[in-house]
Amino acid sequence: MDYLDFFNLKEDPFGLTPDSHYFYPSKMHNDVLATLDYAVEQKEGFSLIIGEPGTGKTTILKIFIDRWKERAEIALIMTPRLSSEELLQAILDDLNIRLETANKNEMIKTFRDFLIARSLADTRVIIIVDEAQNLSDGCLEELRLLSNLETEKEKLLQIILVGQPELQRRLHSEGLRQLDQRISIRATLRSLTEVETSDYISFRLIKAGKGSAIFNENAKKMIHRLSGGIPRLINLTASRAMMVAYIGSSNQILKRHILDTVKHIPEAQLKSISRHRTLRYAAATLLLISLILVSFIGYNTLQYNSKPPQGTTHSVPQNVTAKTPPEKPETLSAPTQDAPAAVQRVATVTVNAARVREGPSLHADVADIVSKGDSFEITDEWTEASGNRWYKVRLPDEGEYWIASYIVKVGSLR
Repeated sequence: MDYLDFFNLKEDPFGLTPDSHYFYPSKMHNDVLATLDYAVEQKEGFSLIIGEPGTGKTTILKIFIDRWKERAEIALIMTPRLSSEELLQAILDDLNIRLETANKNEMIKTFRDFLIARSLADTRVIIIVDEAQNLSDGCLEELRLLSNLETEKEKLLQIILVGQPELQRRLHSEGLRQLDQRISIRATLRSLTEVETSDYISFRLIKAGKGSAIFNENAKKMIHRLSGGIPRLINLTASRAMMVAYIGSSNQILKRHILDTVKHIPEAQLKSISRHRTLRYAAATLLLISLILVSFIGYNTLQYNSKPPQGTTHSVPQNVTAKTPPEKPETLSAPTQDAPAAVQRVATVTVNAARVREGPSLHADVADIVSKGDSFEITDEWTEASGNRWYKVRLPDEGEYWIASYIVKVGSLR
């Protein structure tokens, strides 16, 4: 019995190739599609879609093109490492515009005539550039110049740039400021939340024929932690976990099956996941710091305002004799000594992503994945015969596990 038959599935639910049949209609993805539809309907000119690798940009494009292919002429550029002249030629070729000359002025004139003819027929003309972060500045400037092809009333050309976050950073540079100002529609594809990840897994299983494979909640939570909510990484992790369960003849995919896949996850992928998690929590951390600073400033202002003005003396009213309290012998009390505070050691992770294990050995099963900067209370330690030291640490709500000393920094907490 093969893998799919074992789980009673018609096809692989977690394939890595973008497939519009498996498009997960989260609110975020539907909002991005609605944004693109609006941009083309209203002839907004430039649109920008930003997303980390694996967040579903290519699938979004497939859905969008399917919606508009009967109502628009579409040029899809998927190899953006071209010169500006090659880019223009690729666009015209994709739109099936026949040229009798390689003269650029004639090419632009032919393109303008094509755009006007399509506008009169109420047909949109759309240029989509995927992986647009790879475009040269010259190509981006070429697209800006093409967007000048317009009438007094409307844009003749809709241009959609799809790329990774570095594209947005490039557009903010001084050299591309004019292009950045022309982008009227912007949307961002983020990673899925824990709830969305759980729903995403169930959705894809149903699309593949439902079958008998069941991911329990702890397994789904661990997949979200390992993948960072990135759909491509969710697929990769879930697929491997199902294979582990299949080898063990289990229709239930449990947390231990997910953790078993960690052995095969490259360090580069763990670093990528850690980076996504760090970015996601950065905004919350900055907000917390801001609140602390505001509270501190407010407290000091209150303390300052409550002090009496400096230099003010309280005088005794006339005709009233101030009484001096009788002197009392000084009593010396023995100095009190504070009891030494208990020192609690903590281990702080120093690498991008680290494995904590069931026992103090590299051969012990992986219990969890933790990120750089995470700190845990040390409850015990162990040194192997080889000299490798391990710390037993307490993970909140999960129990106590072991972590190697060379990937943590030990400090104290009083």
